[in-house]
Amino acid sequence: MPELPEVETVARTLAPDIVGKRLCALSCLNTSSWADEVSYACLTDIQPCIQKVGRKGKLLLLYIEPFMYAGYEILALAFHLKMSGRLFYYSSPKEPEKHTRIILHLENGESVFFDDTRKFGYCRFLTNKSAENWDFWKKLAKDPLEMHAEEFLQAVKNRKASIKSVLLQQDIVSGIGNIYANEALFAAKIAPHRKAADLSETEIFCLYQCIRAVLEESIRFCGSSIKDYRTARGDVGSFQNKFNVYGREGEHCFSCNTVLEKEIVAGRTTIFCPHCQK
Repeated sequence: MPELPEVETVARTLAPDIVGKRLCALSCLNTSSWADEVSYACLTDIQPCIQKVGRKGKLLLLYIEPFMYAGYEILALAFHLKMSGRLFYYSSPKEPEKHTRIILHLENGESVFFDDTRKFGYCRFLTNKSAENWDFWKKLAKDPLEMHAEEFLQAVKNRKASIKSVLLQQDIVSGIGNIYANEALFAAKIAPHRKAADLSETEIFCLYQCIRAVLEESIRFCGSSIKDYRTARGDVGSFQNKFNVYGREGEHCFSCNTVLEKEIVAGRTTIFCPHCQK
């Protein structure tokens, strides 16, 4: 599943090609990919200008000129890429492909395709009432790049679940998935199965700094391409070449040469160094 660095990279690679252009229409080729009771048909009449491409947690947001429709102020299109969702920009007309689920039609024949092999991803409007009627948005916490260290401390401490589980809960801290939880916990030298409540404040502050460093480095390398993920221009990321633990079960730790171990923590495959991570 694309995590914060991948979604941030898609936003950054998409923005130069579409900001300032009009969204003329939306075509939905798979009904479950549009997850809003408010119809997207209004876009054809309004044709709003795209003002900004942003992100919140793992959501990609296309901010448009706000307009009123069906009692809502429409602010943006929100894409949740889920496991296999991808967004691609095309500068000239193109036929849909096998896994194309949504097409955003821009001016001058340009378009953005939302492709999703497994059909778990979706698009919907972000409105002035999303904080009330969209449960996922309502509960979505700040991400580590938005949080101050003290905010992170207050969000994490005293949690009875494992620290790995806490990092994956988007209502506690957003944007982190299995890859970056593994990598950040290794960087902070914290065992993933330890209870968050058992961590000292010093360890939590260290983890905060390590999470930010890992996420920022991955963004510099355009994210991690393991299977489906590509940037909006179709390029692969390269942070997977810098993994310390993720996907390296049975290999030797780069720091101490101990064989890396695997456990299931929070329902997810978790790789860690039993010597470095305590």
